[in-house]
Amino acid sequence: MFRKLQQFVPEFNDFLALNPIPDQGLTPAQGSELLGARLIGRWKSGAPIDLDPIHDNPADAVPSRVNDFDYSDDPGQVKCPFSAHLRKTNPRAGFPGVDAVQLSRIMRQGIPFGPEVDEDEKDAALTLHERGLLFACYQSNITLGFHQLQQRWANSPTFPPPHGNGLDPIIGQSVNNPRSTSGTDPQNLTATLALPKQPFVVPLGGEYFLSPSISALKTKFAA
Repeated sequence: MFRKLQQFVPEFNDFLALNPIPDQGLTPAQGSELLGARLIGRWKSGAPIDLDPIHDNPADAVPSRVNDFDYSDDPGQVKCPFSAHLRKTNPRAGFPGVDAVQLSRIMRQGIPFGPEVDEDEKDAALTLHERGLLFACYQSNITLGFHQLQQRWANSPTFPPPHGNGLDPIIGQSVNNPRSTSGTDPQNLTATLALPKQPFVVPLGGEYFLSPSISALKTKFAA
């Protein structure tokens, strides 16, 4: 499966700056950085917040450590919110029914496109140049794979059960439910954070492909 995803980076950064986590031990800039990490589930280095819940640690972004966690030691979302993008799209052992999670695993890769955010965009907190991600993923069953991750996990305010904390703040899409999430403040896990009406990531289009292709299959079985 292929999707073209537009990312509104200046707006995301502005949202973080306006909503820093109010921990007395953090500066506003550090509170904003922590909020970003808790919305995504990783720090900018790639280190998972399940391993480094308060401060970034690039040593945990190396291949041997970057995925060495499963949320089993964080049943109360103190280290990583249930609604964090990373936890929403792969809850690992963080809730009962991990076998069902394994059935929905996908292989995915992304290629960024567009320029870096320039000074005009930073000052205006407004996207002036198209940028985003070319997203491709492989799975043996599209219903159990991508559809499950997007429709029943990222878009569901009640996943993972039995708690659920709102939409995936990065890719969650909602028509009838308000765009909000909770669990972002480790000192006040029940507090709700309203998300902007304008999503941070907007799908521009995509397509489904079979691998091998239908024509290849027809050729093989016709031979």
